Amino acid sequence: MCGKLCTAVFLFIATMPVYAVAQTAEKKSAIDDVVKHCVDVVHNFPADQMDVKFFKKFDAFYNSASSQVENNSYLNGDLPPLYQFKKCMAMQGFPLK
Repeated sequence: MCGKLCTAVFLFIATMPVYAVAQTAEKKSAIDDVVKHCVDVVHNFPADQMDVKFFKKFDAFYNSASSQVENNSYLNGDLPPLYQFKKCMAMQGFPLK
């Protein structure tokens, strides 16, 4: 009785998860690339001699389980590298909270 309409609805429903997974994978890849770029920007930032160790040790990654970008900053000296990282992420179109 439903014929072509049922087939179209079934195909739409059947392809939704595949599209969602592909879209999620693309998003994760894009975020990973931007995070890596911004970590490199922080590592190469022209910091003064006293702060350079904080810039060189800075690291970050995208955690797909929590959908958040995590970083290793926990000391006061980590604030300038974290600021540069967040600035870079925002300039690349991925502003962080």
